[in-house]
Amino acid sequence: MRFNGYRRPDGTSGARNCVVIIPAINCANDISYQLAMTVPGAIPLCHTYMCPYEKRDRDKAVRTLIGIGKNPNVYGVLVVGTGCEPVPAEEMTEGIKASGKPVMTLSINTSGYDGVMEKGREFLLKCLAEASELKREPCELSDIIWGIKCGGSGSLSLLSNNAAVGRAADLLIAEGGSVIFSETPEILGMEHTLAKRAVNEEVAGKILKCVGELQKNISYYGVDLLGSEPNKGNMASGLTTIEEKSLGAIAKGGTTPLMDFLEFGQAPAGKGLFFMDCESAGDPVYVGEAAAGAQLSALSLAGGMPAYIRGLASCGGAGLQTLPVFKVLGSNDCKSEEQFFDVCVGSIIDGTESIDEAGERIFRKLISVVSGETTFTERYNKYWAPIAFYRNGLIV
Repeated sequence: MRFNGYRRPDGTSGARNCVVIIPAINCANDISYQLAMTVPGAIPLCHTYMCPYEKRDRDKAVRTLIGIGKNPNVYGVLVVGTGCEPVPAEEMTEGIKASGKPVMTLSINTSGYDGVMEKGREFLLKCLAEASELKREPCELSDIIWGIKCGGSGSLSLLSNNAAVGRAADLLIAEGGSVIFSETPEILGMEHTLAKRAVNEEVAGKILKCVGELQKNISYYGVDLLGSEPNKGNMASGLTTIEEKSLGAIAKGGTTPLMDFLEFGQAPAGKGLFFMDCESAGDPVYVGEAAAGAQLSALSLAGGMPAYIRGLASCGGAGLQTLPVFKVLGSNDCKSEEQFFDVCVGSIIDGTESIDEAGERIFRKLISVVSGETTFTERYNKYWAPIAFYRNGLIV
């Protein structure tokens, strides 16, 4: 089985063919956005990385921006710096160059505003012209890295949407592909079940250590997770403890062995199932997945919040235009809102479809999306938030 994608010089395959502008620091966001407005088709990936970041967060942010630039969905990259950013724009450019794609650096300090606008426009137009000449080719499913996020968790998550997404994850892995799921706060209380699936003690130890550090922070700050994990919407939909929520959240990762534990934005080595450390907010999860090389993501939803908010509104995948996100709805209580989702599997609840059958439908949707079918968010979203990074400290 294959999909139709864009082959890249480094051997990866893209689901999209984007030309992007990456500011090297948030001070360059405005000029990057202005430049993009003069070049239809160019995508400005503005973000929140700024000088006051402490070293661990700075390293993480830079690694993430390089990873987003190297992502297979990107054809070419313009890096715009100010000349005084903590990590020089040239270093980011060198990191992205490893992918073999066209990359250029411009600095406001050396080229001036007019120079950045003129030279940047010339480079972007050239990249867009070249990208338009590329045609989709048959690519192996083993090239795919699929990121998965869940939201609106409720009593149905484990029974419908996350269970079906997990089946689809198993199907992709059986074809040699890779799956990344995340949200460290949403494995709390069930981390031992995930650790049991680790391929070795080292991977299991990474999971337990990460969760242990989070629990220490929770204790140190005296935080009560009720109201956050699970939140009011989760509780209104039948969840009462973080352990119940975690059971459903882990289900979206399917049943295969866990190959490794990834730091935020870290690319997986090898194939199979991977867990990435991140908070539970939507946009940072997608950013980390894209930085790790994911060509698409899925947002799996139950009934723990109004479906309309996650479907029609920009929640979930609205911070990164280069990563298509398709949305799966597992509730039958939102019939009038199914039009805002890409796949609906409430049929599992009413008994007209099995989890395996629903998982097969999600798997087929995955192949369609990486082959060029646009998602609801891609077609209708009007607002793209700045890229948000996963930072150190207690963020749940």
